[in-house]
Amino acid sequence: MKIGLFLPNATFDLPGSPEVGGIETFSFTVGEMLQQMGHEVVLFGGQPKSGRSHRATSLKLELHPYWEAKSIPDIGTRFQRLVQRLHFGWSSRQAWSQQRCDLVLLGKPFDWPVAWFWKRTRPDLKVIMGFHGTDFFAGDRYFYGAVDQAFAVSRPVADLAEARVGKRPALIPNPVDVDFFKPDEADSKKQTDSDWHLVSSGRLLGMKGFINLIEAAARLRDEHGITARLSLAGEGPEREKLAAKIGALNLCSQVKLCGLLEPTALRELLRSGDLYVLPSIGLEAFSISALEGACVGLPLLLSDQVGLAGFLTEADALTYPARDIGALVASLKKLHDHCHDPIWTDCKARHARQCEQFSARTVAEKILDLVG
Repeated sequence: MKIGLFLPNATFDLPGSPEVGGIETFSFTVGEMLQQMGHEVVLFGGQPKSGRSHRATSLKLELHPYWEAKSIPDIGTRFQRLVQRLHFGWSSRQAWSQQRCDLVLLGKPFDWPVAWFWKRTRPDLKVIMGFHGTDFFAGDRYFYGAVDQAFAVSRPVADLAEARVGKRPALIPNPVDVDFFKPDEADSKKQTDSDWHLVSSGRLLGMKGFINLIEAAARLRDEHGITARLSLAGEGPEREKLAAKIGALNLCSQVKLCGLLEPTALRELLRSGDLYVLPSIGLEAFSISALEGACVGLPLLLSDQVGLAGFLTEADALTYPARDIGALVASLKKLHDHCHDPIWTDCKARHARQCEQFSARTVAEKILDLVG
């Protein structure tokens, strides 16, 4: 079968910009697995601007011009994204027609109008929608008829999708490369109370709540006498604000902003940690970044805004009310007090549990099962 991935922002540039996130990881990971399963896969993505690039891949790429959202009149972010996707649909129309895919995966409601036009001339085309977030727009329901099947990456997202379109999508999580993100075979890291290492990763955006995590690290030190190191990997517009907060709280020797890391460096940072923390204050549809932490064997501390938590048990993740820094501090202290508990330190067992439901093959098979 010939499968198209219509995910323009997957190739806009390397992760870290406001327009590139988990959907990039999804598109390449699932696409490459579908290719390994014997399907012909074509990724339709935006042609990276000068000086930018997308990740290396074995996929066939159809890269075409796109407008950056910031270059479109600001009548609202969703208007900008809709115009952006309509323009990309137009700029890639000839390639789309020539490739003649049997099945296409969409990643944003903004692509429904484009799929609606496709179906007018290709009613046999199968369209699968992957709900990865909340990017709805006025009038989107009119075009949803072009979608044959749909899935959502977490229960909160499925709830929002059902309320919007009147149909509940299947629940299929985002995948991760479980063969790459795995514990260190040597497993020689020793935990000591004087070197408790917290790690986190993702785009440095306000909704991620990293500034709350930095404040929690200070309160953990000042109120409970626990000095924890914190390594935060990623780039984004909040970097300067976070750096200023670190300085103001006298945390320069404890907290490190690691910048955007290549996969191997990121994996090694995760392996060096004792606990992965994601303090999102806005809806985090899933969080592949946190899942990567779980797959290398780390226990997770997640705010209740992180959709990934719905797939995990108490043996893998603890949650707390988002925005409540006091609850975050209390949760950190609780986990520090139990950091020698075998349930939390068995990295290989945790990795094995994640392999069962989050491998790329498992996710790819579930997506294909939607169309039989």
